[in-house]
Amino acid sequence: MLSEPVVSNRLEWIDNARGIGILTVVLVHSMIPMRDNAYLWGAVSLLGGFAIALFFIMAGLTYNGDKYRNNLKDYAISRGRQLLIPYVALYIIMMILFVPLAPFVQTNLAPSEVFFWFLYGAGPPGEATYLWFLPVLYFGLLFFVVIERVTHSMNSVVRWPLVILLPVLAFWITDAFSPMLVPWRVNSVLIATAFCIIGYEIRNYRHLRPWRTKSKVFDFVVFIALSAVLFVASQYNGFFDFVEDSFGKNAWLYLITGTSGTIMVFMLSSLFKNKGIQFLGVNSQVIYEIHPVFFYLAPALMLLLGWSLAAYDASITLFWPLKFLLGIGLSIPFAMLVLRNRVLSLIFTGKPIAQDHALL
Repeated sequence: MLSEPVVSNRLEWIDNARGIGILTVVLVHSMIPMRDNAYLWGAVSLLGGFAIALFFIMAGLTYNGDKYRNNLKDYAISRGRQLLIPYVALYIIMMILFVPLAPFVQTNLAPSEVFFWFLYGAGPPGEATYLWFLPVLYFGLLFFVVIERVTHSMNSVVRWPLVILLPVLAFWITDAFSPMLVPWRVNSVLIATAFCIIGYEIRNYRHLRPWRTKSKVFDFVVFIALSAVLFVASQYNGFFDFVEDSFGKNAWLYLITGTSGTIMVFMLSSLFKNKGIQFLGVNSQVIYEIHPVFFYLAPALMLLLGWSLAAYDASITLFWPLKFLLGIGLSIPFAMLVLRNRVLSLIFTGKPIAQDHALL
């Protein structure tokens, strides 16, 4: 099933990195809520310290400035189709399903409130959806490509201060709107842009070469050092939650965990060739968009086995492995279905014919 052909002009280590990244995202989502489980809190802080940042960095890493720098309109339209069409389509489907499913879903929202939060672009607090990522990536990319166009002929020293200043601005905007969530997550967009710049500078330094050297000992030492940095910084910074505008103790620490964790993934993805991981990478957008739906099958399965919903909810932190297996295991055949269905392809990738589903 995982032998589905992958576009031949793609770099395998990049698709491997996306595959590892989407596995990590699904794993983090399966562990939420953590409640008072210290081990899950630690794991989510560690893995969440880089899982989403990896895709922002890769967006900057894979941006082709020579192709799009003088044609930003086409780039905006192309990425808009890929990211905003699925965002709007899936949100509309959620609103349509909300009415008949409202009695069976734990929510305090009226249908009109669901529509309001769609227009607001963030929220509601405590019940925001995972779809936030699509517009944040899109607008973060647009801001980045404008910066790149203006500064591409300048030394990188011009762009690096923005990596420091954009998170500061994000924190200021967050405080200004608190306790409300920031409309259209402008604060998250700024942080996404900072990571895009980091990815772009990585490309300027290393181009798109695999992340390995001739010395396995050196690679191992670097990997261990990055692991230590990631662990210490992530545990100190805590859970970084874009959904709730909760950016830990310090957004700069998130830049450190996001970058160090991403480089670790790059190093791992450069060591092997795996069709399964590569398939997940190529179809990462579809898997991101659909996997939370399959989490709802976990309580349904436990009901069939004789559990009550109250018992399941009381022990929900124990069921993250089941949610993870359902999220990944069922997303794979669904992604294959999207490859073959024009309507599903349009809804989940913005294209009527399935082509490249990777989150760029």
